[in-house]
Amino acid sequence: MARRYNKILIFNTAFPGDIILTTPLVRAVYNRFPGAYIAFCTTPGGVRLLAWLSYLYRLIVYDKHNADRGLRGMLRTVFQLREERFDMAVSVHRSARSAMLLRMTGIPVRVGFKSSAMAALYTHRVDRPRQAHETLRNIALMAPFGVDPASVPIRPLLPVTGEEANHVFGILGIDLPHGDGPVVIVAPGSVWGTKRWLAERYGQLIDELVGRLGARVIMVGGTTDRQQAGKVLDSCSSPVLDMVGLTDIRELCALVRKSSLVITGDSAPMHVAWAFDIPTVAIFGATVPELGFAPLSERCRIVELRGLECRPCSDHGPPQCPLGHFRCMEGVSVEMVFGACREMLDSGRGAGQAAGCIKD
Repeated sequence: MARRYNKILIFNTAFPGDIILTTPLVRAVYNRFPGAYIAFCTTPGGVRLLAWLSYLYRLIVYDKHNADRGLRGMLRTVFQLREERFDMAVSVHRSARSAMLLRMTGIPVRVGFKSSAMAALYTHRVDRPRQAHETLRNIALMAPFGVDPASVPIRPLLPVTGEEANHVFGILGIDLPHGDGPVVIVAPGSVWGTKRWLAERYGQLIDELVGRLGARVIMVGGTTDRQQAGKVLDSCSSPVLDMVGLTDIRELCALVRKSSLVITGDSAPMHVAWAFDIPTVAIFGATVPELGFAPLSERCRIVELRGLECRPCSDHGPPQCPLGHFRCMEGVSVEMVFGACREMLDSGRGAGQAAGCIKD
């Protein structure tokens, strides 16, 4: 007789973009085990992203860098999860801490990747093919239970409404630059230094977008992106609504949903735009789409300098170019990115005609 799983925990405490790419797995678990109680343990930012996702019964916070950091915080989370008495845990996160934490919860069935640190602590271990897209790799965690990743929709899910963007503007008392041109989100930052395009070129690009297309530009990012944002602003003469550090991840999602175009690097806003099917231009430097994180969407254009033997230099992109030349980003011109932007606007919703576009 097949075992019944009534309470299932999905575990991922990685970066926001990784959380977003886990949502197709959530849907796969929900469809495979209809009626099961599904919870998701993640970071505070992950909880903000996933709030009101209909497939989930509960969100559990593991604030591993702050309130729950260290052994004491980890044990507190272990005891919390033990009390839930889950039948199964599915871990997308591949760290040793995740494997140990889930083992200590006593959850009888624990599914993880063979490539995870301390993978022996999982009861079911699944291959993570490097050549597959990240969403498919995550869905493959359900393969031991008869799920074919190829049969599951892979576009990410985000339960964020367009009205939340209007709410953001209302709270901050901010208006868009005047005009009826396309609303363009520019996200120039990244935790990883070699994922950031040159700030002065972002500034030149903004001037081109405003001057030639009448774009209304909103710059977004976290508080750690302020230095990069300041350099971008110093490099352009056009009006920019600077919201860097003023929104959390969910509010950023709301703004993306209301935009005509998103320009970003290999970072979370790229995945947010894919979830909402927003035309996107993603600038890749140290990383490459073949690593499996680029959107599988016709409404996304990757701009990159091909033919460099040193790419990719790591899975994430190091803080600085290990060879000292940074050709992967130096070789991406403003003209290359602007051409991709124009193509996406022309083939997408059209300048100034975005469905749900923010109005003055």
